[in-house]
Amino acid sequence: MTAILQVALDLTDLTRVLELSAEIASITRCENVWLEAGTPLIKSWGKLAVRSLKELTGCFVVADTKSVDVPRLEGMIMYEAGADAYTVLAAAEDEVIKEAVETARNYNKLVIGDLISHPRPLQRAQELYRLGVDMIVYHIGISVQRARGLRATDLLSEAAKIKKETSLKVAVAGGIKPEDVERIVEEGVDVIVMGGAITNAKKPVEVVMKTLALIRRV
Repeated sequence: MTAILQVALDLTDLTRVLELSAEIASITRCENVWLEAGTPLIKSWGKLAVRSLKELTGCFVVADTKSVDVPRLEGMIMYEAGADAYTVLAAAEDEVIKEAVETARNYNKLVIGDLISHPRPLQRAQELYRLGVDMIVYHIGISVQRARGLRATDLLSEAAKIKKETSLKVAVAGGIKPEDVERIVEEGVDVIVMGGAITNAKKPVEVVMKTLALIRRV
């Protein structure tokens, strides 16, 4: 299976998000591309952002809700707005994870466990696998990237290990650049989440196309 590029739209300007997403969808036809309604976008625009992304592009849409409570309600809102997947924090209690998984099954959609800031990511990834999540994301947040100079590539060994030990799909997120892509794909990662390297670029669509070409070359 060819790895997926997930474009993280961690912006608050909905007009800009939709313009960029429309360009990406038009050129890629959504092949090997997912669009992420980032947490800042959802907090700014709510389900309107998710619905607009889905209706405008037809691409697979991830709602990065980072749910930690009432996932049934939050999942319902996101799924009914058009999201194909939403995220729940790995730090949430097992009861929350189970409810999120049940909600995903009821809608025949996906739930993603986000390991951001978890003190024992490998152990928790194995637990999330047993609890039934569809995918986990090894994630270094923007604030930590800035303060400590860490990036998602620092977690590749753990991502590769969980791939070997479970049937979980694995994503990595956090400071990824096009030059990192081949190494990430070689480790067996299923979804590469890339945000600022695309959205902050002068020609973001060119970065998307370059990244997809690198993914397909491996």
